[in-house]
Amino acid sequence: MLDKIIINIAKIISAITSPIIMPTYGMLIALWGTYLVFAPASTRIQVLLLSFAVTAMIPVIVIYMLSKFGIIKNATLNDRHDRPYVYAAATMAYLGISIYLSTINSPQWLSIFMIAAAIAAVVTMIINFKWKISGHATSIGGLAAFTFFLYYKNITLHNNSLLFVIIMLVAGAVMTSRLILNHHNLGQVVAGFFNGAFWVTAIEMICAE
Repeated sequence: MLDKIIINIAKIISAITSPIIMPTYGMLIALWGTYLVFAPASTRIQVLLLSFAVTAMIPVIVIYMLSKFGIIKNATLNDRHDRPYVYAAATMAYLGISIYLSTINSPQWLSIFMIAAAIAAVVTMIINFKWKISGHATSIGGLAAFTFFLYYKNITLHNNSLLFVIIMLVAGAVMTSRLILNHHNLGQVVAGFFNGAFWVTAIEMICAE
């Protein structure tokens, strides 16, 4: 009974921290957890909804269509051979949102976050041809690095380190859930986390003003 409860909790954690929703969480943090909170609420909501539509809904549509036409075996993407198509779609979505953010004069660090996410997705896709690196761990690693960057640069409201601590705890829960569900081994989740964290940290530190 306890094992079943733990597995169900792991499934819930995996679902709500899916890689396709992680950029939206990043946008939420940026729009409501930094000085951008002083921008008009209508503008912030518009940016958030558009980001969600492009970075979350487009990959979901791609997955549905590929599954419907039998190009991929399963919509859950547990088979690594099914993942490159979705990573490619996600990369294009991230780059599209980055361009959009630049056109509305958003802070450079925000558009760069999406570029870093695109690079991490490409690296994950390439590695995935030979080895099943964790997409969940990559995305939460990127989000953890993003929140650390905001704290390090004193961009978060009140220079709040609590958000980073929370995200790191979530990261631990996400990686543990992937292990519990036997979707990845320890090496795959650790490699995924550092893949996401490295690219976001490196690109933000080098390129952001």
